[in-house]
Amino acid sequence: MATNPIGKGTKTIGINMPKGMAEDLEKRADSMHISKSKYCKIILQQWLQSGKKLTLAEKK
Repeated sequence: MATNPIGKGTKTIGINMPKGMAEDLEKRADSMHISKSKYCKIILQQWLQSGKKLTLAEKK
């Protein structure tokens, strides 16, 4: 079993997304000289702290 490089109390997740979206995330992270993982963590943390809720609806 692989060990988590960050340590205890963390969990690794994987996300499948459209290629264009992934490339956009890479470009934004590169422009800030940080990893894609760090960039995603920052934007998710900011969204969670904002308290905003997602409104999901079925496509018709």
